[in-house]
Amino acid sequence: MSQFKALLVLCICLVSISSYPQTPLFNQQMQVGFEEKQGQYADLSTKLVNEAGDTVLLKNVIHRPTILNLVYFQCAGTCSPLMWGISKFIDGMDLQLGKDYDVITISFDPTENIKLGINKKASYIATMKKKEDAKNWLFFVSDSTDVAKLTKSVGFIYQKENDQYVHPTGLIALAADGKIVRYLRGIDFLPFDIKITLVEAAKGKIGPSINRLLAICYGYDSKGNQFVFNVTRVSAIVILFMVVIFFIVLSLSRIKFKKKVDK
Repeated sequence: MSQFKALLVLCICLVSISSYPQTPLFNQQMQVGFEEKQGQYADLSTKLVNEAGDTVLLKNVIHRPTILNLVYFQCAGTCSPLMWGISKFIDGMDLQLGKDYDVITISFDPTENIKLGINKKASYIATMKKKEDAKNWLFFVSDSTDVAKLTKSVGFIYQKENDQYVHPTGLIALAADGKIVRYLRGIDFLPFDIKITLVEAAKGKIGPSINRLLAICYGYDSKGNQFVFNVTRVSAIVILFMVVIFFIVLSLSRIKFKKKVDK
């Protein structure tokens, strides 16, 4: 009985540690993320400014299965790693960008101009193997009204904190008609996962989200204004699991020993 009480107290302590917010802003992270809307449609009437400085509609940009990437170019957190992840799967897939699928990156910060996007694109292309294909990776900016329309339609929920943004990290797969087919969370993706997602998008088939665990593993760092790996929470969960296993093994060993003694 005393062992059970000790185990119970320890579990309560560890759960408390894992649920303790790292910063006052952590609670606000609960209001940030992807509101999944598979089967619904991105707002194709959204006006965008392309790399040539022309205003176009989203419906005129999407021609085939598309990976939608919402970031802001001056992000100090996960936006850059996410775009590096995109460059990696473009290089790693046997599908051709601009022919078999599209990737479009749109800044959700209405104060950013397209020159920032062009510079970002150039920095990624410079390191890629498929440089010609990568030129078909399209970058856009938009105004506050159209950003709000688009982000609401695809369930991309974010908040502004001072001069930075708290935002979800991941990609949204769209069919050629703008239907939302899958959310891919995280910053790094297997080419296989992207290819399967695009095949499903070509058929208009809705698929489950990928990398849901990252919603647990990432927290918001108010000092760095970025998402960081939540070591405290994940470590506490792992430790709790190990402690429970230890006490189960210990209890079973004592039971076996007691039976032997009784015999």
